[in-house]
Amino acid sequence: MSKQFESKRETAARINKMFTAPIAAPKPPDEVRELSELRFKYNLLLGRYQELQDVFNFHRNIVQNISSGLLILDNNGMITFANKAACEILDLKNTELNNQPFRKFFASPDEGAETTQELIKEKKQFESKETHFLSGKGKPVPVGFSTSIVQLPGKTPGDGYIIIFRNLRYLMNLRTQIERMDRLATLGELSAGIAHEIRNPLAGIKVSAQVLEESFSPADFRSQLVSRIVKEIDRSNELLKRFFNFAKPNKPKQKLVNIELLIDGVYLLLVNRLKKKNIQFNKTFADFTPQVFVDEGQLEQVILNLFLNAIDAIGPKGGSILVGTGYEEAVRLDENKPVQAAVFVKIRDDGHGIRKENLEKIFNPFFTSKPEGVGLGLSISSRLINENGGRIEVASEETKGTEFTIFLPVHEN
Repeated sequence: MSKQFESKRETAARINKMFTAPIAAPKPPDEVRELSELRFKYNLLLGRYQELQDVFNFHRNIVQNISSGLLILDNNGMITFANKAACEILDLKNTELNNQPFRKFFASPDEGAETTQELIKEKKQFESKETHFLSGKGKPVPVGFSTSIVQLPGKTPGDGYIIIFRNLRYLMNLRTQIERMDRLATLGELSAGIAHEIRNPLAGIKVSAQVLEESFSPADFRSQLVSRIVKEIDRSNELLKRFFNFAKPNKPKQKLVNIELLIDGVYLLLVNRLKKKNIQFNKTFADFTPQVFVDEGQLEQVILNLFLNAIDAIGPKGGSILVGTGYEEAVRLDENKPVQAAVFVKIRDDGHGIRKENLEKIFNPFFTSKPEGVGLGLSISSRLINENGGRIEVASEETKGTEFTIFLPVHEN
């Protein structure tokens, strides 16, 4: 009890001493000046730190928001950094790229190993090298990439490597379109020459052949030969007409068209041919499909041509053709225009399909895999769909069949 009392007395005495102690003397001027200088330097350093932080954030935002993919590699070819665009192009998360070997993301393992070897061991620099990287879904992505070597101050070059790459898919499509346009221009000139040099002489040959045919009796073998000449002339004239339709198609005379009624009309034209080849025809029309604003005759020509291709693709044992329609609210019909509402028509067959290497060529003029084909049907179809503001695409797997999809813009009142 006495110890507790003494403790309280000591505490009270200490508090009393604090309040009764004399006021400390002011600090010397040198000490005040030193504190002021320290405070000034501290504020200066704080300001510089904030400036550096702002610069860092600025450059970080640039790196993360550029449209090109950016990868940083170490001396072993391992990825140490990937920006947002790199993740988006490759459809991978940042954690799936970091600490992974650069060569792993090449579509060709041999090319990946060789490129990494040349970059790191031989210090070779690449400028706009085109290749294919693998996306997160295992699909090849066409890219063009350039490299540079990281050099830190006071160190030798080779402390790291910068890879900058872009998705070339749009550029590849543009190249294909340019090649197709060049062929179209050539075809236009060729058609004009054919019209001038061949069509008129053919008419004279046909008339002369018909006169000769009348002079022979039906039983005379020469009459059969002349008849064959007339048929070949008609075939040549038909080929010329197809050239003309492709080189100089008529401008579409558009109106509102019910696309499902149009499909039914084309089916009636081919029903006997379908039965003869033992082909089953199935329809899956949407509950409601808006009308499209197109040239009815041109669209009918396209659908008829796709039906005929499907029939030819199905073997002698028969098969099936499936036609479906539908509506989508957001479709990109033109690379340079925003998405818009569109009606689609899908025509699928279970025929022999198209080889993978031929898929990008089938819309080119004169390309055909048919022994007696000319290679203009799909070219004309593609052009007519484009003239009507739409788009046509194809998907196929060899031995399993082909599916063509036509997208047409919905008419806006």
